[in-house]
Amino acid sequence: MGHTFELNKQSLQRVEYLLPRLKHSISPNKVIRWLENFDKEEVGLALDLLSVFEYIPFNEFMFRLNDLLYEIFRYIPKGEKIVIFPYGKVGKSGTLVTYPLKNTNAFKNREEYILLTHDYENIINPSSFNHIIFLDDFIGSGKTFCKEFSRPDYIQKWINDNNIENIHILTSVIMAEGKKYISDRFPNINIVAEERNKIFHKVLSPLNALKKRQALESLALKHGETISVLNYPPYIAPLGYDKSESLISYFHCTPNNTLSIIWAKSKDWFPLFPRMANIRMNEAREFKKDIAFYIGICNRLGIDLYTGNSIIEKKNNSDVRIINHNTKQDHSVIALLTLKNEGYDNLMICHILGLTREELKLVYTEARKLGFTDRTYNISNDGIQFLKELKRKTRKENFRKESNKNLEIKKTLYLPDMFNGFT
Repeated sequence: MGHTFELNKQSLQRVEYLLPRLKHSISPNKVIRWLENFDKEEVGLALDLLSVFEYIPFNEFMFRLNDLLYEIFRYIPKGEKIVIFPYGKVGKSGTLVTYPLKNTNAFKNREEYILLTHDYENIINPSSFNHIIFLDDFIGSGKTFCKEFSRPDYIQKWINDNNIENIHILTSVIMAEGKKYISDRFPNINIVAEERNKIFHKVLSPLNALKKRQALESLALKHGETISVLNYPPYIAPLGYDKSESLISYFHCTPNNTLSIIWAKSKDWFPLFPRMANIRMNEAREFKKDIAFYIGICNRLGIDLYTGNSIIEKKNNSDVRIINHNTKQDHSVIALLTLKNEGYDNLMICHILGLTREELKLVYTEARKLGFTDRTYNISNDGIQFLKELKRKTRKENFRKESNKNLEIKKTLYLPDMFNGFT
């Protein structure tokens, strides 16, 4: 099992393209070391899996909590008192979840009405509180919450004894199966979180966009089962704890619900994001790389991405490049249009592009300004026509660049001027 990673221009570029997606949370040599776990012919698939991997650094975790807490506040009138109860382990939720929450604008705006505590039994005048919010960073199967919530003489009894009728769960991400598991047992609980489907779901997997779902599932099972044998099953399972099929990591930990080939460690397996590592990653590659290519082509041709007009103007007898639309935001608009045109729903689009719902709304707003989507968030005829025109404009350049010389494997080692943000 495994191989020695071949260092050449093509292989290093593939790793380099992933680093922004992973938010430069790990070094290129660590990615390469992880890729060496696989057989040589499997490296491409491993890179495809990372292209939909979701890494959440501290600042993003904080603004996700901020947006989600504001969403809960829609259900809570101003002036009503709230208990926020971090029900996870004290070492995790006690600091790494509560600290960023306390520093959000949403929390500060209602701070005088909020009591954030683990010690619910010693709350003074508990019947004065109208709401309780259970706080965690991630929920996978939902079974841990249900088990804790159902314990006799525990917090559910305290809630009932004090007539607190409004119960909420706030977590940055919840797996769809976990949400259903909790809602089926406690339908009165309001769950607010970004939702993610199983990574190998036959219909809803974001990997369907890459046409690689079955091959990647086989890869995860093949190596994950070996790691499980080397460690101590069933804690390390090929598809994550309780077959959750998660593909996510945080700045402070990687849930064991995530595929074990990401975080498991043994003498024969090097982890990419160990369970309790301090530095980690996020975002989409192969698909986004194709979209970025269209933008790069338009830049080289000197045409505006949306209008097709020249972006070269004469100023003081010099040619000046005026780029109105060939930007990062436009990258997201094209990605959105492409996925909408292929029939993907908003939940899957969020996963593929590494966006929150609020971020996706901003992309929709931009697309609607351009006439590419309508009020109901559907792609318009203009949007469909734009995609056709974009491919038509770039097709000639695309073929011209794919010459025999350009496709030839160079025998020299490529060393980029800048890698992972450093020169």
